[in-house]
Amino acid sequence: MLSSLKRWWARSSGHGSAGLDAIEAWAAQSGLRYRRDEDGQRFVIEAPSAGQTLRMEWGPSQRSYIAGDELRICLDLNLPGALQLMAMTRPLMERLEQETFERYTQEAQTIIDMSHPEEMRWLAMFPKIDLSFDKVLQARYGVLGVNTVLGMAWINGPLGEQLQQSAQTLLAGDDPFVLMAMRGKVYLRMQLAQPQPQSLSQCLEVFDAAVQSALQLTGQMPPGGGDWAPTASSSWFAPSALDDPTRGPP
Repeated sequence: MLSSLKRWWARSSGHGSAGLDAIEAWAAQSGLRYRRDEDGQRFVIEAPSAGQTLRMEWGPSQRSYIAGDELRICLDLNLPGALQLMAMTRPLMERLEQETFERYTQEAQTIIDMSHPEEMRWLAMFPKIDLSFDKVLQARYGVLGVNTVLGMAWINGPLGEQLQQSAQTLLAGDDPFVLMAMRGKVYLRMQLAQPQPQSLSQCLEVFDAAVQSALQLTGQMPPGGGDWAPTASSSWFAPSALDDPTRGPP
């Protein structure tokens, strides 16, 4: 299903803005579930594939660090619990780190506030991955996770290559962008004022690379996690409505 989505948007990208009407027409022709609110402020596409469901949603931002509208993509792959990883654009990481530092020092807090988005909690809890092996990745992105070995393997492959390319196109500016693997799923979240076909196609390319890298890691992991097991427990983070990047009204 990811391949068919990318092919359609790749064909559309050379014809300017297709708009939501064209996206809806394509979804209907492909037999996908498409929903759009009456004001045209939000759409959702659900694409079933081999027992999985890719959910793509565009609409008003659900995160304070994203202004205006955003694109959200989610796919449940039933990944091992050890895969708790996050990549984001470096300007966003630096901004969130500063906000987190100021919030906790000004309020004299010593306990992570579970009402904060998971992205901010991870920045305070998980170690960063050393990206010095690639100057483009180091300059443009930050990566972290509960396990640094897994984090390095996740980024040093198809995902890293795709992020390098996107640094010159989709992610050349400072718009917030986040990729996460957690609770068996892969998520993408990006500030996107208009769902242009070219931008959607590029987002799917990055998302697909993140999925493929995560699946490769899963295939290499020994049963039960073995030496890959994280040094910290996922129970540190109790899931909440804030932690679902695709939450929102139906």
